[in-house]
Amino acid sequence: MWMMQGIPMMKLAFEMTLTNPTGEQSNVCLVPYTSKYQAAYRKMYNECYHEMREALDIQPYDYIQDDSFFDAGMDAVHLLVENDELIGSVTLKEDELDDLIVNIRYQGRGYGRQMLLWALSHMNKEKVILHVAQWNQKAVSLYRKNGFEITDTNIIG
Repeated sequence: MWMMQGIPMMKLAFEMTLTNPTGEQSNVCLVPYTSKYQAAYRKMYNECYHEMREALDIQPYDYIQDDSFFDAGMDAVHLLVENDELIGSVTLKEDELDDLIVNIRYQGRGYGRQMLLWALSHMNKEKVILHVAQWNQKAVSLYRKNGFEITDTNIIG
């Protein structure tokens, strides 16, 4: 168990479904992943998920351990790059939005929302779902503000 405001909590993940799209358009443009950004992507991914994985005791805390992570599935990853620097990424899997990540140096500037709007406009699906740890209340709030509702809860681990 982990603590939220001093209260023990179970390790929960929410499935969220887009039920009320905002219809807003993104002002960013993402590009398909290329290996040029492999080192930056690994660093960003591990930095962004380390604190959560450690708090929830999900090992390894740095998920990307070696280059085998990049062997499959990267064709679904889209990057937000500005001035050749990796700002964030999102993975689009059929009807699932996954791994929306904003580089720690750029968090709190609206990039997450803009990448979410970009992803939704590129999915063209009647049903869009995502999964998020209850621990990540910033993400839960972002998704709720942009038309998602919690539709299922699962125990992590």
